[in-house]
Amino acid sequence: MALPFQKELEKYKNIDEDELLGKLSEEELKQLENVLDDLDPESALLPAGFRQKDQTRKAATGPFDREHLLMYLEKEALEQKDREDFVPFTGEKKGRSIPGQALCQQILHAKCEGDIILFK
Repeated sequence: MALPFQKELEKYKNIDEDELLGKLSEEELKQLENVLDDLDPESALLPAGFRQKDQTRKAATGPFDREHLLMYLEKEALEQKDREDFVPFTGEKKGRSIPGQALCQQILHAKCEGDIILFK
């Protein structure tokens, strides 16, 4: 037994969605996109690249060449001068030392010969 509302839904089974979307204006497409985002903002079934709206209006400037981009970035990094440290490195240790740390360091670097431990 078919319910009355199911008979009404039968007429929507053979609709060409591409044709309908092709007839929409730019503004109507944006409005549809916003409505769909409100329905399911984070669809786990979509790849990560498709979850974010395309916000670019600029046309592509040319083909993407990854190797060329990496070579350019490496060249720019090598040409850029390293900035000087604000506080030059002196090797000075700051803060208080841990009691017994010197002894631990000596034990770690000591040479063991039989039962005798030789400290440097």
